[in-house]
Amino acid sequence: MTAHALVPVKRLGGAKSRLAAALTPGERVELVHEMLEAVLGAVEEAGIGPVTLVSSEPLALNGVPRFDDRGLPWNDALAAAMREVVTEDVAVVVAGDLPRLHAAEVRELLASTPQRGLAIARAKDGGTNAVAMRPPGVLETHFGERASARVHEEAALAVGLTAVVLDVDGLAFDVDTAEDLAAWRER
Repeated sequence: MTAHALVPVKRLGGAKSRLAAALTPGERVELVHEMLEAVLGAVEEAGIGPVTLVSSEPLALNGVPRFDDRGLPWNDALAAAMREVVTEDVAVVVAGDLPRLHAAEVRELLASTPQRGLAIARAKDGGTNAVAMRPPGVLETHFGERASARVHEEAALAVGLTAVVLDVDGLAFDVDTAEDLAAWRER
């Protein structure tokens, strides 16, 4: 089974604003680049299919093509990318701030995708760090909403889709706070 992986990236000017007390703006941009390169490496190594950055930021990383999100909010940008770029049977959305992500975990997410529905990678705080859906765009994503893993699951079930929730270390650990950053750097 092949999939198209979308990796959304917010504008770098406001990158990782919750880390403003711990890092300068330049250090936050460097951190985003470092984590994004790790995520792209894991997704590419997984070999699940094409990979596209979704961003209005003119990034050129690892030769990965970019879909210009035209400044749309994150979930709207992902919906647009699924409509305009994805031709595979499955769309996989992976956040760019998962520094512990491994290729095997990307493949596990894809393998967990139901015939019609979502595989949801739950973040350690109950949010969502990745979603795989078949068919692409079958459901609006809810990234950034409080307890979004539950929101994704409930939204899928409400319209008769199957939802599978995964708790996998590399997909669950993101860097949003100074504590997350310290935990990652210590490892």
